[in-house]
Amino acid sequence: MTDATRFKDNGNGTITDLKMKLIWKSTDSFQDNKKWQNWFKCQDYTEITNIQRFAGSEEWRYPNEEEAWSLFDLNSKNTDKYGDEIYLDPIFESGSGGTTWTIEEKDSSALVIQYEDGVKVWPSKYANMNMCVRLVRNLT
Repeated sequence: MTDATRFKDNGNGTITDLKMKLIWKSTDSFQDNKKWQNWFKCQDYTEITNIQRFAGSEEWRYPNEEEAWSLFDLNSKNTDKYGDEIYLDPIFESGSGGTTWTIEEKDSSALVIQYEDGVKVWPSKYANMNMCVRLVRNLT
């Protein structure tokens, strides 16, 4: 499956990922809130997104490691909030935070995937520096 057939813009702020059988929010929490947020504040963002039934769903959640990592693609180019190149399909809105928190936790840390370099890091869930989340839900 090529990227041209993998992703479909649904025209409602969501992107269907046919390869992973997921629906992604086309913007991340940084784009929506205009600020970096720690893991817990992103939980609040997730709850609000579900309460508002964004795109008709109450099932938005953090991605797991496999889901978040699947978006990192050296053949895809997009730009982050600084205008720097990141490896995220251009079907997603440009100007993102360029990272995503995941649901993977270890003690007081959580896994973050960085789309600018593909590095996986485990910062404190209390960290506010350059962190945001891109929400996902299962394709039903």
